[in-house]
Amino acid sequence: MKGTTNIAFVLVFLVVLAGSIVRMTGSGMGCPDWPKCFGLLIPPTAEDQIRWSADSKYEEGQMVIENNILWQAQKDHISSGSSFSPKDLWEPYTKHDYAKFNVFHTWVEYINRLLGALSGIPILLLFSLALTSRKAVPIMLASGTLLSVLFVSWLGKLVVDGNLIPFSVTIHAVAALTILAFLVGMMQYLNGERQVVSRRIRILIIASLVISFLQLVLGTQVREQVDILLEDGVSRPEILDSLPTWWKIHRTAFWPILILHLAWAVQIIKIDRIKSFAWITIGVLLAQTLTGFLFSNLGMPALVQPAHILLGFGLILVDLRVLLASKV
Repeated sequence: MKGTTNIAFVLVFLVVLAGSIVRMTGSGMGCPDWPKCFGLLIPPTAEDQIRWSADSKYEEGQMVIENNILWQAQKDHISSGSSFSPKDLWEPYTKHDYAKFNVFHTWVEYINRLLGALSGIPILLLFSLALTSRKAVPIMLASGTLLSVLFVSWLGKLVVDGNLIPFSVTIHAVAALTILAFLVGMMQYLNGERQVVSRRIRILIIASLVISFLQLVLGTQVREQVDILLEDGVSRPEILDSLPTWWKIHRTAFWPILILHLAWAVQIIKIDRIKSFAWITIGVLLAQTLTGFLFSNLGMPALVQPAHILLGFGLILVDLRVLLASKV
């Protein structure tokens, strides 16, 4: 069960990375439908594959783009005639009006979905193993993980159908974090050992966890504002000056986060059983400092964004693990 949990954790973390790359590249609508992509199990690799052509076989649900409209086949048929004529064979896709094809965006989004599906395999296996164990805690943790995955999948469909509704994207990130949190809980349960620490250290860890989570939520809102500005034509060097003033709360909050984490990390470095968590925390904080510096001085480079979100996830998960691994 321990190996399955670790594999599931790594795969879900890769899904988070892939999701942040999707956001960075603006590939979220690369597949305009869900769970298929243009109504296909394997997405198109060239534009002529999503253009109507005569004497071609189309299956129900398959999509084409004609006259800047996304059309969906209503039944299996072989096309006839010399030009596209919907008649009773095609209907416009009404869930959104996005009708573009970009092969790069399509395959970035498809790989993201593929990783999501792949991560579901060890999660299902973990759920089966937990049921077999007949122990309440692993069953609850595995059930929570599986239900969170189902929720994220359902939410992913809503996001695509709603053409990337901004608030849904933030909820998506929090839901992905929930999956990882359940897996961290399973890791600690399987490890079993807990280290006694002072009440003061426990309070500092709890405070670090709470403020790091709030910082992540606020950060996703800042990220959505960045997307809006980029869509409006604002250049990256001008983004910081164009963001709403409340984004400075996110920037300033880094300092109390840094102080809180160092306050407990420097103390548990001396404790062999949990000192690795302290070193990981310090490493994540240093990396976060670097990404913040790059954002402020290099015009918010796109390549830094996936690293920044992953580090935010990582800090919360380390906080949670050290909290579960300690006791008063």
